[in-house]
Amino acid sequence: MPTDLEHMLKELFGEQMNRFSQLKSDQMTRLNTKLQELAREALKDELGKLHTEIGELRARVTRLEEERAENASESLESNF
Repeated sequence: MPTDLEHMLKELFGEQMNRFSQLKSDQMTRLNTKLQELAREALKDELGKLHTEIGELRARVTRLEEERAENASESLESNF
């Protein structure tokens, strides 16, 4: 059915229908390009945030390991 409708529209409108189809195709291409750019920027932002958070977590782990080593050292010293 859609092909019959498209065929009828092409017969009625001829070249104008081809221009409309080309315009539609161009707009879809621009829309897809813009969506890809937005997605790329959003991913870059999120990756930046994750990178910062990972750095902070690594620093916390380092501090916790240092505290644990100090507590273990103090525990050994108090036993002697």
